[in-house]
Amino acid sequence: MPVSSLPNVREFSTDGVVLVGDLSQADVQEALSDGKFASWIYMNPESDANFPLAAKSALGEAFKQVTVEGSTLTRGLANALTEAMETLPRPTMVQCSTATRASIAYILYKAREKKWPQAGALQRAREMGLKFFSKPPLAAFVRDSLRSDGLIFRQLFDTSGSSTYTYLLGCPITKEAVLIDPVKEMVERDIAVVDGLGLKLKYAINTHCHADHITGTGDLKKKIPGLKSVISKASLARADMFVEHGDVISFGADSSSINLEVRATPGHTDGCVSYVCDNMVFTGDALLIRGCGRTDFQGGSSEKLFESVRNQLFVLPDETLVYPAHDYQGRTMSTIAEEKALNPRLGVAKTKEEFVEIMNNLKLDYPKQIDKALPANLKCGIDD
Repeated sequence: MPVSSLPNVREFSTDGVVLVGDLSQADVQEALSDGKFASWIYMNPESDANFPLAAKSALGEAFKQVTVEGSTLTRGLANALTEAMETLPRPTMVQCSTATRASIAYILYKAREKKWPQAGALQRAREMGLKFFSKPPLAAFVRDSLRSDGLIFRQLFDTSGSSTYTYLLGCPITKEAVLIDPVKEMVERDIAVVDGLGLKLKYAINTHCHADHITGTGDLKKKIPGLKSVISKASLARADMFVEHGDVISFGADSSSINLEVRATPGHTDGCVSYVCDNMVFTGDALLIRGCGRTDFQGGSSEKLFESVRNQLFVLPDETLVYPAHDYQGRTMSTIAEEKALNPRLGVAKTKEEFVEIMNNLKLDYPKQIDKALPANLKCGIDD
């Protein structure tokens, strides 16, 4: 009997994982024949009428029984499932009653293996059609299990004129931290906040090569030994590290590292990227609150920006928090759901042609700081 004929089956052959529901004893024997499976995870109690006793007898220590039900939905359970998925030999059968709870083990394992943050992992789980979303308590358990414990987070505002938001993220265990989009004039403020929280800056990160202010990365590197600057390779700017779409920047404890997933979101400039962390996305100028960055300089493209937002940002879970690089009306954050519904330029009711027409008719002034900021930012914020 081929694996595909088993009830409620989902096969992920590249990972050597099969998710399945209740099996008859004959199905269990067939699955064990010819060494089809080297390990087995069973998620119902041992007292269940469909308990695969033959699998337990045949596989010995490679058989794990981990009860997943309402009273067991804890971080300890998530760790136990992930550890089992990481250590058991392949191929692995993951079994519950309908392959719904089994899908939890798979996404927790994949998220850790790929270092997907919460929002990115949930997006991929939806794309794979994993069944745990059909059960709200299970979906909430997965969301909580994918969230970094106690992330230190501060949103800082540039009062010197550019209305830039700088974001500080820190690990409560190791105190390692990163700054996203620091501003030159606010470096002393940033250092004071970092020191006040007892943090150690590991990376100073830019979402793109800015044209309205000089980045603070150069001054921060002078003042903090060992600090590394980060920007996209496509920006063509100077930095210690260059990132591309799909890369992950990690900091914090090995056992609970905080991950920033890089998503290429060109359009405002050709080198724009957004960073996804847990249920947050730092969008730079690609997506603003009820707006977006201009597209008429630095290799900008309205068509590219439309595709970036639709294909990289609006595919994130609706509850994902949007933190932009700027706001000029005192707003601090939005959500993907809000921007899909309410963004007058990029909302889902707008077509690409309508968006391009809007951007082509903005008639914006020449950026006041671009002749000073852009050359400096191409050199990591060194203004000479």
